[in-house]
Amino acid sequence: MAPAAQSKKIKETEAERFKSRKQALDWLKQNGHKVSTGKFYQDCAAGYPMVAADGSVSKYQVLSYANDLGTQARPDLSVIESREFDQRKARADAEMAEMKAEKMRRESDKLWLHADDAWSVIAGLVGGLRDGIRHQLYTSRRELVHTAGGDQDLSMEFFEAVDAVIDSAFNETAKKSMNIQFEREVE
Repeated sequence: MAPAAQSKKIKETEAERFKSRKQALDWLKQNGHKVSTGKFYQDCAAGYPMVAADGSVSKYQVLSYANDLGTQARPDLSVIESREFDQRKARADAEMAEMKAEKMRRESDKLWLHADDAWSVIAGLVGGLRDGIRHQLYTSRRELVHTAGGDQDLSMEFFEAVDAVIDSAFNETAKKSMNIQFEREVE
């Protein structure tokens, strides 16, 4: 640029003015310069940028002031950068939602009994029931034989016969719903 043209441009810029310090500060902030209100007003009071008698401030001095402070306007995000930001944000939001859903599923699962555990509990209960019936039958065999009017010496044979019937009943039930087999214990 020729020196005369450059001189003319500087004079035009110096002639442009902000109506007030507030307007100059707002312009700086709108253009991405990080300047605190207090600092800017103190610098104006110290004479740079200079405030005219009518309260106006030279645009040229305000630009020069911003450059002297080393503040630079924040660059606008390009379309690609903003899309990338939106995509990263969407991914992060989706991950957060998935983490919340997983936490809710775990909380819900605590209230349920899993199938393997349920079958194990059921098998334990059925086994306990069978053992309880056998125990009661064994301890009550003499009374049962007496009630039936039978020979007390045959009470053990009575117990074994009834125990075989109980085993058969439990095995029939197990065949229908569970994969277990009850066998007579050999004493």
